[in-house]
Amino acid sequence: VTCSLNQYSTICFSHIHLHVISQDFDSPCLKNKKHWNSFTTDYFMPSHDVIRMLETDGRVTVKEGTSELLKLHLRCHVCHREIPTIPALKEHIKSHFSK
Repeated sequence: VTCSLNQYSTICFSHIHLHVISQDFDSPCLKNKKHWNSFTTDYFMPSHDVIRMLETDGRVTVKEGTSELLKLHLRCHVCHREIPTIPALKEHIKSHFSK
């Protein structure tokens, strides 16, 4: 299973925290567009970028308008096809990850 090691770009928590997430996104916890877009857009910052910012500036800087990414249409993170619903998206993703 391929995993991604990233942080949210909108630091809305008092402490930075790390997410390790499989790229098949096969989870009952992933329930809505906001969840999906938080993990599959630039809202989810690569850990090396966060570490670099902390080492260089002592803080994490977020680009203005980043929260707008949560409102984007649902898209497959593999082929970028627009999918109308989370259930349809999860079913579509299975075609990219054979078990």
